[in-house]
Amino acid sequence: MKTKLLVICMIATLFMGCGKSPSEMIQIGENYLNNKEYDSALTSFKVVFEKHIEDPLAPKAGYQIARIYLDNLDDYDNGFKVLNKISTNFPETEIGLTCTEELQQFPHWLFDTAESKRDSKNITGSIGALTYLVQKFPQHPVAPKSQYLVGDIYMNDQRNFELAIKSYRKIIADFPGSKQEPHAQFMIGYIYANVMDDSENARKEYSIFLQKYPDHELTPSVKFELDFIGKDINDIPQLKHITS
Repeated sequence: MKTKLLVICMIATLFMGCGKSPSEMIQIGENYLNNKEYDSALTSFKVVFEKHIEDPLAPKAGYQIARIYLDNLDDYDNGFKVLNKISTNFPETEIGLTCTEELQQFPHWLFDTAESKRDSKNITGSIGALTYLVQKFPQHPVAPKSQYLVGDIYMNDQRNFELAIKSYRKIIADFPGSKQEPHAQFMIGYIYANVMDDSENARKEYSIFLQKYPDHELTPSVKFELDFIGKDINDIPQLKHITS
């Protein structure tokens, strides 16, 4: 029933657009946007952006469409496409130049958006933004950092250790040579040793770390872990004072 009403509203908006000027349709769209009626707002702005592409208000309508996709609907793909269309079709306008700059910073914007969503406890939204970033911009320098953050979210926010390990392994497989690669390998061993109490796999993963990154800053920590995997804290001289 809700879907049917939405379709009726969208058809009504299109019908209204046939007799209204671009400026009037912009105002209608902004009214919908202020009321958080995003689908109706999109329909109104699209009347201008798609049917009045030569009108001076077309870039403004397009930018509103892009921001609704990006800021309200988490539809990063369509938002990116609209920004790109504005940048291509209106390169000399102020909005066109803004879109060009936002396209250049898009991976960083996605990362910042993911961190903001994580801070507000929107974990699904945060992982969604990071996953899109890694898939869309795998060659960008922020991609391995984003994938590492996915692992950290699964590890610390969701306590889903299997998915955390899977996320860290993706860094090793897809981003060899990155700063995050040795840290990801360390975290795999750490989870097995200190969270899952799996000494066998912990030794295996830590040994891989020492083979691949013998001079890394985490090497002393790995060696310490290997020396005392599976032992009670009272059997570790360096830590015995904690329980004293």
